[in-house]
Amino acid sequence: MQVTLAGPRTTVEAQAFYRMYHSYADIPNPWDRLRWCRYGLNLLQKEVAAMVGMEEWLYRDLESGAFHRSFTPELADKLAALYGIPVEDILDDYTLFLHRGGGAFLRRYREAKGWSRQQLADHAKVSRTSIRCWENGQKTISQKCFCHLVENLGSDFPSMLRM
Repeated sequence: MQVTLAGPRTTVEAQAFYRMYHSYADIPNPWDRLRWCRYGLNLLQKEVAAMVGMEEWLYRDLESGAFHRSFTPELADKLAALYGIPVEDILDDYTLFLHRGGGAFLRRYREAKGWSRQQLADHAKVSRTSIRCWENGQKTISQKCFCHLVENLGSDFPSMLRM
């Protein structure tokens, strides 16, 4: 392991990363966008974590693609503000769904479609009780259930997240 006191831009990892992506627009996933922005500011992971008030392990996991429930909307907003990018750029669909309010977003989606809870439940292939509990915030939609919703509701469901 090479130990260096220089900033991240001078590390072999950063150099390899910049060869892989030639511009921010080329980056297809949120975790590499985070890394691109951090390298652009010449910061270490621990420095970013301290600046936004999060644990270093959590930020390290975010850059590796392992998003956690503890990655709150407030932290996402702080990171986006630090990097000067839209919050949508650093969140995958599920995390963006939670950021948009989870059950509240589901209710807005249903209302935009003009559907009753039963109609949404029929389309999503879940119970009306699940819809009610999610919309009222009594239960949080798991990532597995979110994927089930996306699969059954079609592409307009996640595309509304990015609007």
